[in-house]
Parts: sequence; structure tokens; C-alpha cells
Amino acid sequence: MRHIIALILSITMANAIITIVPVELGKKPGVSGKLSGSFETKRGNTEKDEYNAGLRVQYDNNESYVLWSDFIFNYAEVSGTKNTNKTYAHVRLVHSIYEKSFDWEAFVQSETNEFTKVDKKRLGGGGLRYKFFHSDFGKIYLGVGGFYETINYTTTIDPSETNTRINSYLAYTKKFGEDSRFAYVGYYQPNAENFSDYIISNAVELKVHIYLKLFISFILYYDVDSKPAFGVEQEDITQKTSFVFEF
Repeated sequence: MRHIIALILSITMANAIITIVPVELGKKPGVSGKLSGSFETKRGNTEKDEYNAGLRVQYDNNESYVLWSDFIFNYAEVSGTKNTNKTYAHVRLVHSIYEKSFDWEAFVQSETNEFTKVDKKRLGGGGLRYKFFHSDFGKIYLGVGGFYETINYTTTIDPSETNTRINSYLAYTKKFGEDSRFAYVGYYQPNAENFSDYIISNAVELKVHIYLKLFISFILYYDVDSKPAFGVEQEDITQKTSFVFEF
């Protein structure tokens, strides 16, 4: 076990992550959370510093609602040149409507990302969620709603914008073994006034139980922004490997 933990701590692609699986009412009554993080420092032939941290805190009243929040920070430099600097914060309330199948959701979110030229991004919205559970196949979540966003860019060309977006998503999760899990989530978020302006986000996660409350997580992200800030690529692909401690 010491060798396994040492391997996790030494993975060069390690990044802080928060699980992509939708929160389920009644799964963890009371206060719970997850803490993830990594850091990497290299000197000599390669000069590199990378720091990542993530925190999830949630409260589940085990009757009608669950309130949760995610906080993530990523920063990296290579040879003294910064190549990653972003923050993310998300707070969401999920409230049951009908038995365990339908919920309504409300959320607020804040982001910064120096390398997509996002100085500040703020949004708030809500919607409905339908859950379908099957003991053999897994769990499927379907969500639809909307949100209003304001974005301030660091560019002088079109330095800010406001949008009303439709928000729809499909999530799937399948548990295997005692605590390990495969999960997928995909979002489609078109501008309500211009469907050629859209955001598509996809994430696939494999989370494997290691020991006690310790897990290792592998995530692949594929994101498309049809109209990003001036000079920014439309597509982003990210692979993240992290160790996660649950409490």
C-alpha cells in the first residue's frame, strides 16, 4: 500500500478535481465533503512549479434538499513562464419535487481563467432534473433549465458580454466493486438569442478506491466554445489524474 500511495503522489499529470457525478439527495445525510490537491516542483533540466487544490462541502437534510459547493484553484509555471492560472466556485441547491425522480435546482457560479482571457465570469440560474435508476445499468440524470451570465475579458476587443443561455445536460454513472465508479457528464448550453453561440462540455471519469477514504481519479475533459474571447482557441482537451480524500 505504501508503494501505491507513493505512486499517486508522484504522478506528474496530477491535478485537483471535484467529482463530476450529480449530487444525489439522501446519499450522505448531514455534512460531508471531499478534499483534493497536488503540487509539483522541478529544478535542473526542467524548471516547473504546479499547484492545484479542490474542495467540496455539502449538507444533505435527508428529506427534501441538498446544498453543496465546489471550490477549485489551478496555477502552474514552466521555466518562469506562467501557463495556468484559473479559479472556479460553484454553489448549488437541489430540492426534491416528486418522490426521488424529479428535482429542481438553483445555482450560482464564478470563474476566472487567465489563459482563456476571462477576467471574471459570473452566472446564476436553475432548472429541473429527472433521475432514472437501474440496479444493473446504472444511473442516468437529465437536466434542463437556463442561466444568465456576465463575462469580463482581458482583451480590448469586445471586453465584456452578457448572455441568457439554455442549459441542458446528460449524466451517467455506474458503480463497480465496493466504491469504484465510472461516470460521464455532457452539457449543451446555447445562447437563447443566437444558437450559433454555444458551449459544449464533456467529462469522463474513472474513480478507483485505493484505501480507506483515499481514491484515485482519472478524468478526460473535452470542451467547445463556439465564440470564445478574441485570440482564444474554440476547443480544449484536458486530462487530469488526482488523488481524492473523502470525509
